[in-house]
Amino acid sequence: MKTVLLQANKLLNLSEINIPHIGPDECLINVKVCGVCSSDIYRAFENGAYFYPLTMGHEIAGQITEIGEKVKNFKVGDSVSVFPLLPCFDCKYCKLKKFATCNNYKYYGSRNAGGFSEYISIKEWNLIKIDKIGYRNGAFLEPLSVVIHGLKKSSLLNKNQTFQKKKICVIGAGFLGLLMSEIIHNKLENSEIHVIDKNQFKLDHLSFSKRIITHCLSDSDKWNKFSENNKNRFDYIFELTGNEINFSRSILLSKANGKILWLGNIQNDLLLDKSLVSSILRKELKIIGSWNSQFKHDDDDDWVDAIQLIEEGSVDPSKYITQLISLEELPIVLEKMYNHKSRVEEHRYIKYCISNM
Repeated sequence: MKTVLLQANKLLNLSEINIPHIGPDECLINVKVCGVCSSDIYRAFENGAYFYPLTMGHEIAGQITEIGEKVKNFKVGDSVSVFPLLPCFDCKYCKLKKFATCNNYKYYGSRNAGGFSEYISIKEWNLIKIDKIGYRNGAFLEPLSVVIHGLKKSSLLNKNQTFQKKKICVIGAGFLGLLMSEIIHNKLENSEIHVIDKNQFKLDHLSFSKRIITHCLSDSDKWNKFSENNKNRFDYIFELTGNEINFSRSILLSKANGKILWLGNIQNDLLLDKSLVSSILRKELKIIGSWNSQFKHDDDDDWVDAIQLIEEGSVDPSKYITQLISLEELPIVLEKMYNHKSRVEEHRYIKYCISNM
C-alpha cells in the first residue's frame, strides 16, 4: 500500500509498505479522507516526532475492510471515524473515564502509525460510525470535538444559565476558530460575536452572517488600538491561536467575572506582567484550560455531540476544505504550510485533506 513516511526531520517520502495486520480487537480501515492538521507541521519540520520513520495523520475517516475475531460492534463495510488517542485504561484518569488526561496514552499519527496512508489498523474501541455525515465531515470529528469540549467547559451553551445577550470574542479564525464561531452563531441567536485574525482571507469565510463582526489585526499597533477600545468588554473569550501574546491579550479584553478559555497550543513561553495577574484577581476571572475531547461511549461524549451538530445543520466542517489532495501531493503541501508558518512565503489555506476516494 501507499503511505507517506516521515523519514527524518523535514524529509517526507511517498513509500510502498505492507498492509498492516490486525489484532483480534482491531479493524482494518481503508482510509478515505484524512485531514492535515497544523500539528503535523511541527511534527514534520520542527523535530516534533517521537520516532522515525513515522506515518502521521490523526483526522481519519474510512471504511472497514476487515475485522478481528473479538470485534463485536462493527462489520465490514461500515463507515467510521477514529478517536486517535489510545488510553492505557489503567491510570486513575482512565478509571474515571477522563481518557484525554490519561497518564500513559498513545496516539495514532504521532506515537502510532497514522492516517496518511491507504490503510490503517485501529482498535475497535477507537471507532465511531458516521453513516449519515459522510467521510469529509467524518474526518473532522476530531477537531470539531475539541471545539465542542472547549465550549462545554466554558458553559457558554449551557441551557441552564440565565439567558442574556453575550458578548463573545474568538481569537483566531483558523479551522478551529471557524468551527467555533459557526456553532456559537447558530446556537446563540442573542449574541454579539467578534472574531479576530491577522489574515483577512480566513475572516472572509465568516461573511455568511452580519452578526459576526470580524477584525483583521495584522500588526501590534492595530491590536493595541483594538485592546484599548475593547478593554473589559467581553463576557467570553476563546483563544485558539496558540500565540503567547494573545493569552495575555485575552485577560485585558475580559469583563469582570468573565470566562476565558485557552484552547490553542501555546508556541512559546508566556510571561505575565504583575498588572495582568492583578487584573485576573481584581476582575475575578475564570481562566479555563481545554485539552482534546471526551470520547467514552457513554453520556457526555463530545464525538456523539459533534455528529449531532453536523446532522442538525449547526456546523458544516467540510465547507472549509481548501483542497482535496492525493498522498503524492502531501509532501509538497506540508512544505508550503511550513513555509507559510515560517513567513518564508505566503500560502493561503484553511484546511487540506488527503482523499483516497
